[in-house]
Formats: sequence, C-alpha cells, structure tokens
Amino acid sequence: MVIASKMKVLDPIGDMAVFDIEPAPRLETLDGKVIGLYNNGKLNAAKLLDMVEAVLAERHDVKEFVRGKYNAGKVYRRDDWKDIERCDAIILTHGD
Repeated sequence: MVIASKMKVLDPIGDMAVFDIEPAPRLETLDGKVIGLYNNGKLNAAKLLDMVEAVLAERHDVKEFVRGKYNAGKVYRRDDWKDIERCDAIILTHGD
C-alpha cells in the first residue's frame, strides 16, 4: 500500500551580499615587523600560535610578537583589539 504525502522543501540559502573590498597591501617582508598573534581561547588555539611564532621567528627577523585573545562570536571594533595599533600584520586562530 502506497500512501501519498506532500513535502515542502525549504531553501536554506539566503541572498548573498557581495562587497567590493580592496585587500590590505601585502608586506614585502616580516623582517623588523611586529606580528600580532590572536586566538579565540579555545582548546589548542594558543598552542597552534606558539608553533606559528616559532616558525616565523626561525625564518624571519621579527621585531616582536604581540599576543592576545578575542571572542569569535563578537563583532570587534578597532578599539576592542588589544595592542592592534602596534602590529604590522595579524594572524588569528580558531581552536575548538
């Protein structure tokens, strides 16, 4: 016996917003630069940045590393980032 039923299929994809944003200019070198290393405070995120720092320190003459944390669930304004104004480049990690 076959029972007919109707099913409504919903499309979970909304309208996509496209922004024409110019990427930040690339640094020619990391030598002499201050690099920000920020993690979201979750499991192993800081350990990953420890490894990134070690590799960058080995390969480049980085002036300084600035460490910080952030909440990936929060929209950050420029003033919310600790010591961001000191950084020439920033690397973010997400642990989970």
